[in-house]
Amino acid sequence: MSAEDKTVAKQPKSGGERPGGAEDFRARSLLRPAILLLLKERESHGYELVSRLSELGFDVPDFGGLYRALRGMEDEGLITSSWGTPERGPARRVYALTSDGDASLRQSAPGLVHQRRTIGGLLERYRGLVHQERKSRRNRRRVLVVEDDDDMRHTLWVLLEQRKWLVDEAPDGETALALWAKNPPEIMVLDQRLPDMPGIEVARLVREQGYEGHILLYSAYLSRELEDEAAVLGIQSLNKADFDELFDAMAAFEQEDQPRRRAVRG
Repeated sequence: MSAEDKTVAKQPKSGGERPGGAEDFRARSLLRPAILLLLKERESHGYELVSRLSELGFDVPDFGGLYRALRGMEDEGLITSSWGTPERGPARRVYALTSDGDASLRQSAPGLVHQRRTIGGLLERYRGLVHQERKSRRNRRRVLVVEDDDDMRHTLWVLLEQRKWLVDEAPDGETALALWAKNPPEIMVLDQRLPDMPGIEVARLVREQGYEGHILLYSAYLSRELEDEAAVLGIQSLNKADFDELFDAMAAFEQEDQPRRRAVRG
């Protein structure tokens, strides 16, 4: 029995994995096209697929469920597998995309677009309800998220609202400056690569106008030169790949700012 087969055998069955259950729905709607996409990029063994799925935002706690999905896709002729023999370590089953799998990936694209539109609509309605409730939450801290990527901006909005922040959003520097002038936040979260000006330029402009709030440069394109420039402006630089680092920085700011807020309330 292979190492992968032993992994499958050890996985306990759960009610969510019955056909038609949540696990089956996830496999059909998102996991399956994700696997096809990754295998179109390159062949992979199971553990490598887990890591690559993680990079796409998938949480794969049940390796057995993943391998069952792979076997099902192989039975349908969407992928093939063979034993690879690496220079070091045990032999591993390597998965590759077939022409039928390639066709299935192309056919899944319209459904994914529709799913994204549906989720976007639900999120927009939820956002509308949250904005209606803002009048009763005046004491909550305000953060301005400046990010041109809609998916990233909406994701940050949801996660920060869950953490009891009032979130204003801007897709570009000009909108950010207008929102800042209207209602300065306690914290600004800035992407560096904005369509009209760099995030560091937005930070420089608000600093020149006397803004003393906390600014986080949250970017996937940090460099030593950019970080040094940010430090001169009193800006903390964070890697966009790590949500936890962002939330930890904001939590630290909240902790540091508590004495000031108590004094204001008093």
